[in-house]
Amino acid sequence: MPVSPAGAQAASPAGTSQCLETVRHMILSGELLPGQQLRQAELAARLGVSRIPVREALATLQAEGVIIHTPNAGFTVARFDSKDLSEIYLMRRLLEAELLRSADLARLDVGVLADLNRQLRDVAGEEVLWGRKHLNRKFHFTLFGLSPLTLVRDEVARLWNMSEFYRSLYAYDETTHQRIVDEHERMIAAVAAGDVDELVRAADDHRAAAERLLVQRLGPPRTGASRPRLT
Repeated sequence: MPVSPAGAQAASPAGTSQCLETVRHMILSGELLPGQQLRQAELAARLGVSRIPVREALATLQAEGVIIHTPNAGFTVARFDSKDLSEIYLMRRLLEAELLRSADLARLDVGVLADLNRQLRDVAGEEVLWGRKHLNRKFHFTLFGLSPLTLVRDEVARLWNMSEFYRSLYAYDETTHQRIVDEHERMIAAVAAGDVDELVRAADDHRAAAERLLVQRLGPPRTGASRPRLT
């Protein structure tokens, strides 16, 4: 239940969590755009909550690198250029390879992955973009969840959050969407065969194709602009 703006001085854990997920969704979906200033009072009024869960949500998103805080300016949605995104994809390549190599593939029913990919292929409706993003992420993190490297997995999730909006710029036209589904099929076949090396290669090729399109779409890095730290 929303916290009244004039309500208690402390937000409940459930209220803070709900606020965090709502603001994160607004950023990842593009409702709040890179570079946009985030005013706590406006967000609190928009969400029907007090400033306390908004402040806590923004602090968490700042720690994730999704937003940045500048003295005397406040919070803004993080803005990345092609060089930033290449660094994010470099870190993803290294960390995701470790997750896949340490994954206990025998625990996974391959049919779960196949079903997720079918849903991804067929998703439709008004929320098609968000549905595709959600199912694509669920596909990959189903695999990552088989690894015991929980801290690595948390860092990979942070990197995905940082760059999620930018993947919307290219990844969900119909041609690219079909490529994503086909590349997932290659990963599923590797899992079914228990071939970890092929799984890592397929995941690397899949990620590299996304990075090439993203860098191409963003163009040359900005010059003379300050960039958020990736730590």
